[in-house]
Amino acid sequence: MNTFRPVPGGWECPMGAVERDLFLQAICEVRTLLDPPVLPFEITTMLGEGEEETPDSNVHLENASLDRLLPPGSADEATAQTMRDLTDSQLRTQKAERLDRLYSLLSSQTGPVIVIENGQEWDWLSGTNDVRLAISGKLKLGDSDEGSQHDSFESSQVTPKSRDEKFEEVLVSSFYEWLSGWQDSLLQAIDCWPRPS
Repeated sequence: MNTFRPVPGGWECPMGAVERDLFLQAICEVRTLLDPPVLPFEITTMLGEGEEETPDSNVHLENASLDRLLPPGSADEATAQTMRDLTDSQLRTQKAERLDRLYSLLSSQTGPVIVIENGQEWDWLSGTNDVRLAISGKLKLGDSDEGSQHDSFESSQVTPKSRDEKFEEVLVSSFYEWLSGWQDSLLQAIDCWPRPS
C-alpha cells in the first residue's frame, strides 16, 4: 500500500493507472447516483392525465448506496421524509459539487504520483468518504463491520451468484479496501506531520 508523505505545498502519494481509473469511474457513478430521480410520470402526461403533476425533486428512491449518502434523519418514516423534504436537495447539490471538484482534481493529474495541495484536503477526504459510503451500501456492509467485508459477503449470499457477479464483488471489495487505506494514509499524514510550507 502506497502512503502519503509531506512535500512543499501539500502531500503526495504514488497511484497506479488502474487505481486511478477505478477511482475516476467510482466518482462518476456516485455523482450520477446523486442526480435527482426521474419519476415515471411521463406516460400519464401523454395520456392526458395529470397535467398538473410535477416531479418532486426530493423524492427518495430505495437504494442502499444512496441511503448511505443521504441517510434518514429519523427512524420514524414520516419524520424522515419531512427531514428529506427540507435537506435532500441541498445535500445532493453539495455532495455532487464536491465530487465534481474531486473528479477534476484527480483527472488533471496524469503522472504516477498524486499531489494534494494545501487547502484541497477537505475535498479529497470528504469526496473519498462519499465514494466509500456508496460502495459500502453496494457491498451491504454494516456500520460496525466496514473492516470485515468478506464476512458480510458470506452472510449476504442468500441466492447463488454467477461467476461474473462473484468477480465483480471481489473487485469492488478490493477497491474498497484500497480506497479505505488510501484515505487513512492521507489522514495520518495530515495528523502526524507538520503542515509543509
